[in-house]
Amino acid sequence: MTLYKRFDFGWLFLFCGLVLTVAAIVLPARHDLEELSAKRTTISNDLVELEYRVTVYQGFLDDVRAGKPELTKRLIEMQFNRSPEGRPLVIDKSASQTPLAWVAQRAKRVKALPMQTEHASILSQFAADHGRLWLLGCGAFAMFIGLMTSSHAVSDS
Repeated sequence: MTLYKRFDFGWLFLFCGLVLTVAAIVLPARHDLEELSAKRTTISNDLVELEYRVTVYQGFLDDVRAGKPELTKRLIEMQFNRSPEGRPLVIDKSASQTPLAWVAQRAKRVKALPMQTEHASILSQFAADHGRLWLLGCGAFAMFIGLMTSSHAVSDS
């Protein structure tokens, strides 16, 4: 009996309620932050890819404006389906049909997509969506129980 009077179980309820309430607030915010940082990384990677494509297209445009004879000859051959020096012509249906398709093929790079599975704890799964409200409610109820038993223990002494 003496141990029970010394240890107040209200503090245990109060602490558990506080932990549940903080988990209901912090875990979804942390998940949202991770999602947004992943989106930011994806957008920055897309920006780097677009900048690379712009440099490839700009280089092609500069070559066309400079009037390089090799490029002009290749463009004419491509557009009119003529072979250089009268050789027999074989049409490849998978090859680029227009100069812009040819440049787009040059600008294309292979991109590796990360394949990761998300491992979430039971508490973070429960703190998501509508479970967050239940977790907040349980935490508030546990703190209420802890405060009521603490005040009851004080008034009994």
